[in-house]
Amino acid sequence: MTAPADTRIHRPEAIAAARSFIARLDGCYTDLRVAGSLRRRLAYVHDVEIVAVPRTAPVTIDLLDEQIVVRDLLDERMADLLDAGTVEKRLDRNGVPRWGPLLKYLVYDGVRIDLVAPCAERLGWILLLRTGPAAFSRQLVVERGRKTKDGRPGLRPEHIVSADGWLTYRRSGERIPTPTEQDACMVLGIPYADPWERA
Repeated sequence: MTAPADTRIHRPEAIAAARSFIARLDGCYTDLRVAGSLRRRLAYVHDVEIVAVPRTAPVTIDLLDEQIVVRDLLDERMADLLDAGTVEKRLDRNGVPRWGPLLKYLVYDGVRIDLVAPCAERLGWILLLRTGPAAFSRQLVVERGRKTKDGRPGLRPEHIVSADGWLTYRRSGERIPTPTEQDACMVLGIPYADPWERA
C-alpha cells in the first residue's frame, strides 16, 4: 500500500493518466465524470478525481432462478486491476486504506486517483462535492447561519441534511434525487456555477 504524497503533478500528465485509467474501465460504468482540480482546469493537481456510476448485472445463483444477486461490474474490474498489480491501494492521510464499493483511493501509473462510485440518483450531489474546491465543498455541508472552520458562510438550508452520501430532508429522512449538479444546487437553493468559476 502506498502512503499519500504531497506532490503536485502537471495537468498534461494528470490528463494522460486519467485517460489511460478510464480506458481500463470501459464497459463497467453507465456514466463517468472527471472531477476535482482537473475539472476546475488547474495547471497542477494533487490527485485525479473520478466519479463513475457503476454498471450492474443481475445474476441468478440457484437452479430455480429465485435467488438473484446484483454484480457491480466496476467494483469487479477494480478488483481485477488490483490483483494484476495495475493499481495499488493508497492510504488516506490517517494511514487508513480506502477500498470499498463506493470509494477507492489508489495509485495508477504513479498518479494518485480517487474513484467515487455513486448510484445515478445522487451523481450530481457527489460530483458537486468532489469537484470542489475544498473550501466550497465544506460550505455545502455546513448549515446556513453557521461558518466553516475557515470562516466561510455555510450554504446548506436548515431543512436539508447530508447523510450517507445523499441530500435528505431533515424531518422525514427522505432521500432527495440529485442526478445532476444543477439538481443539487436547486435543492440547496444556490446558483449553479461552472467548476472553474467556483471559489
